Amino acid sequence: MQALIGLSCVHNSVNPASQDVTATKGNDFEDYFLKRELLQGIYEKGFEKPSPIQEESIPIALTGRDILARAKNGTGKTAAFSIPILERIDVTKNVIQGMHPFYQASWLTSCLG
Repeated sequence: MQALIGLSCVHNSVNPASQDVTATKGNDFEDYFLKRELLQGIYEKGFEKPSPIQEESIPIALTGRDILARAKNGTGKTAAFSIPILERIDVTKNVIQGMHPFYQASWLTSCLG
């Protein structure tokens, strides 16, 4: 922590949650019929219910379709992309089966740039 001297940390937890996170349809992660191990991991990491971006994107991504989505910071975008990728991985295959959205965004930005 020595390197952080003079920097202040802003905690988002003091801000009230906006509708980007609270305006859900009332779905549960169980509604997506995910693998038991994946559901366990989701709950162990503290997720209780999917956020609006997760409710909209997870069902589409589970079908194998591509998604281009935009949402504010802290709304659950990383989990929205990662959960379907983890669900679709076949652990018996020793090949790349998914790409993290940050790498995809970097690649897309460099192509458009």
